Amino acid sequence: MHILISKSIVSILSAISILFGLFLAQNAMASEHETACKDHIQNKIAWDSNSPYDSSSKWTESNLESLCKGTKNPKEPGECFQKVMTGHVKWGDSDKWDWKNAVTLCAGTDNSDERISCFKGSIDAGEKWDAAVLQCQSSGRIVIQ
Repeated sequence: MHILISKSIVSILSAISILFGLFLAQNAMASEHETACKDHIQNKIAWDSNSPYDSSSKWTESNLESLCKGTKNPKEPGECFQKVMTGHVKWGDSDKWDWKNAVTLCAGTDNSDERISCFKGSIDAGEKWDAAVLQCQSSGRIVIQ
């Protein structure tokens, strides 16, 4: 009886160990992607197009974290942000964005074109910009224009 219990405990501990190892590997990979994303943005992409380039390309760590968290494709959050901030995306009557709203739209994206396409499609369908952002962040869906 004790042998069966011992084998069961060993099996359970082995399963937990494997799951924990997978969890650590996933977090390490996510961390690598997020670090590469931050490196792609820091001192290269301006967060405020109205400020001198030298000062506006220096991001705070918390804003970089907000933009890059969760991405699996490190270049995409920065690409999305840059497209939005350079006037390629209308949110109603204007294509001038507050940088915080652009970070919110582009946060963690793995595909900037898909995220922007979803947003544009939602706006064209009559959604308010904040609802469109939430839809495109949460579902990753594409709205055909």
